[in-house]
Amino acid sequence: MWGVTNEQYLEVGSMTVMEGDPSWSGPLAGEALHLKVFHVLEPEIKNHIPQDVYDEELMLLELAVGDEKIGKTIAMMEGFRTQRVTR
Repeated sequence: MWGVTNEQYLEVGSMTVMEGDPSWSGPLAGEALHLKVFHVLEPEIKNHIPQDVYDEELMLLELAVGDEKIGKTIAMMEGFRTQRVTR
């Protein structure tokens, strides 16, 4: 589950937990965990967070990021979930 919206961080982090460390420099080098990746602002995740907690912890992130960037981030996460793990 990610909370960052930087595309590079999302890509590297997601690939690491799905297929293993792509830089081959960390403890997950070559270790495919086959985990599915999600972002905290995705509706299916967001809807499970109590409203008061969401308002206090995530509302500012959502407002700062904006709908367009949230849409790109969600599409990126969905794309990762549909990829086949190759290792």
